[in-house]
Amino acid sequence: MRRVLNKYAEKCSTSSQQTHHAEGYNPQGGALRSPFSSTAGHLWVAIIALALCSALVLACSSTPPTIPPDLGSSQIIQKAQERTDVNDWEGAKAYYSALLERFPNDPSLTLEAMYELAFIEYKQGHYAKARAGMQQVLQRYQAEDADTLPQTWKILAEKVLAKLPKS
Repeated sequence: MRRVLNKYAEKCSTSSQQTHHAEGYNPQGGALRSPFSSTAGHLWVAIIALALCSALVLACSSTPPTIPPDLGSSQIIQKAQERTDVNDWEGAKAYYSALLERFPNDPSLTLEAMYELAFIEYKQGHYAKARAGMQQVLQRYQAEDADTLPQTWKILAEKVLAKLPKS
């Protein structure tokens, strides 16, 4: 009889613990446990993580934008900066390349696009490409019309070159 009672007590204790665990009860102190500590909670965390990773992959694998032909230079620059702000490097490159193609006779816009394209390479860790791009910007300041060019891109290119690791 005692054996039967012990088994019954053991079964009730196990059943009680399972009930308390399902309710978030911690028998070591009575504190509530996180709702994510259950199997269902782990499943929700996994689903949320998978959704976030999928969104990130889709954002990173976006195709380069189609740039409307009627966009002006300031609009192209704005769109390129918006792409840069969200680390869409390929999108930003597409806009800055369009700036080069559409305004090849504007030295200020050309320098800005050249600098920004090189800076994108720097941000991505492509230091050899960044160095080559920054050196192209600086070479432009060796031309006869250098005194008419905005000094902004020269100063910034020199600063980035100074930061680049020695190759």
